[in-house]
Amino acid sequence: MTFGKEQVLSFEFFPPRNSKEFDLLEESCISLAPYSPNFISFTDGAGGSKNRDIIDAVKIVRQHLDTEVVAHITSCDKQKVDVDKIINAYLEESINSFLIIRGDCPTNEFLIDLDELENQINTEFKHSSDLIEYINTKNIKRIGFGAFPSGHPEDKNREQTLSTFKKKVEAGGSFSATQIFFDIEEYKNLYKEIRQFDATTPIYAGIMPLVSLIQAERFAEVCDTELPSKLREGFLDCKSKEEERDFGLSYISDLCDSLIENDADGLHFYTLNRSRPFIEIESRMKMSNFSNTSDLSK
Repeated sequence: MTFGKEQVLSFEFFPPRNSKEFDLLEESCISLAPYSPNFISFTDGAGGSKNRDIIDAVKIVRQHLDTEVVAHITSCDKQKVDVDKIINAYLEESINSFLIIRGDCPTNEFLIDLDELENQINTEFKHSSDLIEYINTKNIKRIGFGAFPSGHPEDKNREQTLSTFKKKVEAGGSFSATQIFFDIEEYKNLYKEIRQFDATTPIYAGIMPLVSLIQAERFAEVCDTELPSKLREGFLDCKSKEEERDFGLSYISDLCDSLIENDADGLHFYTLNRSRPFIEIESRMKMSNFSNTSDLSK
């Protein structure tokens, strides 16, 4: 099987904050161009920042990558007037596809009841499906959304995880990218469950390159997911940082091979604006062939 006509390759970046990060982004785009990604995406204020210039970043990307740009928009911190302003600015730059996520909502540390929390959120879009439905009324090319292989932290049960996915599709979502995971069975289970009621919406596997146990634990905590014992024990057996890096990248390359072998719709790499980890992962993969990639709609 080749990573071509049916499977999608994509990269996620964050908007640079300074000239050094802009240079890093450009270097990464140059290095990743030969892999012909189907699309790239930019996060909406990753890490809490709201002042990064996505438009300037996209201009750099387009100098080196002839591919579709997908802009993230968070829902829980915006009103309709904010969304209209953002979308109009993107459309002026021919950015006409979006990936909608709820984002981190402001919370009260003493507020325990999630239903009560929902009532405290000062926004017209309490859920990402609300924003998807609103954006779907506009002339938008494609609308993506997040999917959760191990379930969303606030889901009360698996049924809620699946019904939320369905609700996003019914609101107008046309593709999904998963939160990071480290166990192929989590993706396989989610894929099988969704295909029981949705035969077509792409579910792109979110891939985070790993280079150390500390990094893996940090991202697992942020995403509220578990590290498989095989992954943790493998890192603990390493005797140096170099061994940790080698083990982590090999583990992720094996995960990617398993995903392709199991007919995953695509791989969506969270690059952190760095190209080298992906390039090393790709070089270790046994089932990778990134030529002749298709467009996002495939």
